[in-house]
Amino acid sequence: MEKNYINASLSTQELTFINGTTPASFEVIVKNDSDVFADFQIDIKAAGENRNQGEKWYRLEPEVSSAKPPGSSTSFQVIIFDTPITGFIGTANLTVRIFSLQLKQERRLLLRLNIGSNNQPSILALQFPVKQFHVDASNPVDIPVIVSNNSQQSTEVNLSFLIDERWKIRNYQQRFPLEAGCQQEVIFKCQAPSVNKAASKNYSFKIEATGSNSHPNSVEGNIEIAPFGFVEFDIANPQQIIPLKHQWLPNWKSDKASFELSFKNISNLIQQINIQLQGKDASKCSVEQIPENARLDVGKTNQINLNIKIKRHWVGIRKKLQLEAKAELSDQRLSSTTEPATKTLELKVLPIIPLWLQLTLLAVIAGIASILSQKDPIMHKASVNSVDFNGVGSIAISGSDDCTLRRWEIRGQKLKPEIVINEINNKICDNNHNKKGLLSTLDIGIRLVSFIPRDNNIVAAGLDKGSIELRDVNSGQLISKLEDKSIQEKDQIFDLEFTPDSNFLFSGHGSGKIRFWSIESPEFQNEREPIQIINLSEKLKAIQPGFKIRALKLKFIPTSKNSGNLVIAGKYSEFIIILPWNPNQIQEGFEKIYIQKRSSSSNILALATLPDKNILVTADANGYITTWDLNKCLNDIRNETGKKQINQLNCSIIDEPWEASQTAGVNSLVFSEDARFLVSGGGDGRVMVWKLDDEYKREQTKKGKNIYETESDKAISSIDLEINSQGNLMVLIGTEDKKVKLHRVIIQSK
Repeated sequence: MEKNYINASLSTQELTFINGTTPASFEVIVKNDSDVFADFQIDIKAAGENRNQGEKWYRLEPEVSSAKPPGSSTSFQVIIFDTPITGFIGTANLTVRIFSLQLKQERRLLLRLNIGSNNQPSILALQFPVKQFHVDASNPVDIPVIVSNNSQQSTEVNLSFLIDERWKIRNYQQRFPLEAGCQQEVIFKCQAPSVNKAASKNYSFKIEATGSNSHPNSVEGNIEIAPFGFVEFDIANPQQIIPLKHQWLPNWKSDKASFELSFKNISNLIQQINIQLQGKDASKCSVEQIPENARLDVGKTNQINLNIKIKRHWVGIRKKLQLEAKAELSDQRLSSTTEPATKTLELKVLPIIPLWLQLTLLAVIAGIASILSQKDPIMHKASVNSVDFNGVGSIAISGSDDCTLRRWEIRGQKLKPEIVINEINNKICDNNHNKKGLLSTLDIGIRLVSFIPRDNNIVAAGLDKGSIELRDVNSGQLISKLEDKSIQEKDQIFDLEFTPDSNFLFSGHGSGKIRFWSIESPEFQNEREPIQIINLSEKLKAIQPGFKIRALKLKFIPTSKNSGNLVIAGKYSEFIIILPWNPNQIQEGFEKIYIQKRSSSSNILALATLPDKNILVTADANGYITTWDLNKCLNDIRNETGKKQINQLNCSIIDEPWEASQTAGVNSLVFSEDARFLVSGGGDGRVMVWKLDDEYKREQTKKGKNIYETESDKAISSIDLEINSQGNLMVLIGTEDKKVKLHRVIIQSK
């Protein structure tokens, strides 16, 4: 026989309850005789019970016990507040069922309940067979109620249905006889008010019952009207202008426009309306909603003033702001927004100084400028072909077609032409030049300028005719001249590249020749000829007869103390050339040439390298930039043992070409020292900054940033950059429209 682990007892075996008076109670004590934690519940049934399901005649304290350890007890209080058998007077047996879900057992105990009468007339009982009443607006609804006669004699029942007058239809009073111990269901009909007259909420009603020989009784209920409809949104005048009045006079006080928003509540929900301003120009405005908490009652129309305030510019032209007003509703049971959800606003903002007055002032300024224009401004007189920082970013040099070298001091974010050398003849190449900042004048245009890296006190100037002059950065004096006496005619220089120790210099020329110079101790030798001349046009004729290199770009990638690889690109070439160089084997004359094929035959106009990473970037005449990984190429060159003069390479492209210049080629490329940024100068007049990821690819999530653009769409000729003490890029720019500019790019920390 299974052991019962539920030990239970009653505080009494017999209990008396007088209907309609004070509740009666008894205790149930339950002990956990198991060896596990368990909770206990109680259920009570009366013999002959006729109450409806869910209709309680007793309550428990507590309803469920908490889990009890083995050996502990729980005491339940049973409170009887109504008779379990409607209309019954006498003795009824109660079965107390004690059970536990953990133990999967139960225990039953019996108690005698003596039900007495208080000798008062019985109460008519009222109850709803339906707990909740829901209805759509304007629809009828049936309200059933059950009337029970709990007395020992029949009675004449009078029922009254009490509800808001708007709901009434008919038959709000009903009379009928009801036998003792019997019940009857009665239905009252009503109809919900129309949408614009009744909000969606609970509406209370009451049913009262009186009998000929019983106490009156009543029961209350609620009817809920379901949500229906929408809120209509409109703006009477969606176009406004600031200032609204006296637009022909300066008016700095007017900075606000007011839009009147209209809302019509075609629903049965009471709403609070909140306005959100959005659109591409929303961030430029501040917004005030009046009233701040706009209430919109059912069937009503309300107006909200949306005051938009904006900071006006003193000068300029009229600006047109595109905005959207979005209305959000507090009660979102139908929708979170209105219909339509948004309305477009147009706000025209005039400058504080009217346009006619601006034009007048400009005319006056132009007149003054015309008078002052007789004084020579501090700038070049022709295209600036080349710019270069010294190694610490404190001095910049620019060279121009106007036959001058200019020196600029870096003061914060500005270029200052502070040097003045009085003995310089400031009239050269048919121009008078301002002496401030004028370092040197020559008799021919200057194609390239480059500081000698070692001490940054000497600048190399490559001239249009093909020679190179080394000049002192502080005095402008000529230190040494590098010239190939065998040149019969002009052989224009296209690039200069120093070896890392600054003792040697490569120059690339339009004839397709590379000249190699020694510049050790330049002050001890006034004139120098090249140590070696490499004629690439001659060497490459085997793979492309008649091929002429019209432009060269040189980049030196060192591999040891002074040896390295020269990366070269030429005009109309379908390849990039790499020449290994060793200072201990100069006389071998670059016997081996390595070629990397390209998919495009457009001119390569610019090269940039990260020597310590063996990364190469090329830019072409179509305006596209390509990134190359040279590690495999250079490794192939080191391991190559064949005797062929021209060898093919298979270098990897890191990043697919991307457009950097919209209408012309890219003329200049520079890497930042930390390799996080690449800066390009284009023939379209734009300077672009490209952010690179850890694999030296352009970050796809961000487009290049345009940091400067020439006013006349003239090309960017040359750029250089340094990182200042704050970690920001300082970009030096030379342009075809005669300007030298310094631009700071603020770099956000990673």
